[in-house]
Amino acid sequence: GLGLVFATQAPKGLHNQIPGNAVTQFYGLLSAPVQIAAAQEMARAKGGLMPDISRLRTGNFYVAIEGEAFRRIVAPWCLSYHPPNPLTPEEVLALAKGHP
Repeated sequence: GLGLVFATQAPKGLHNQIPGNAVTQFYGLLSAPVQIAAAQEMARAKGGLMPDISRLRTGNFYVAIEGEAFRRIVAPWCLSYHPPNPLTPEEVLALAKGHP
């Protein structure tokens, strides 16, 4: 099957069918009240809560798969490391080809 990844810091900015049709959803730390409200709205729609979404520590996320409520997970540091600058297009291509 085809897998797509959507990442945004503005969940309300996505077309409403994108998060609603996503099979797997991840949410990390949010700080803006409108973002927090949007995430909590999504959690309620799936039958769950994200009470501490504004206080998550590094590596902590809320994840929901199709048909289930959000639950909090802790990801290994290697999955949540953020360098000081985004990768260049050349670095992205090198990683995609398996050359670090």
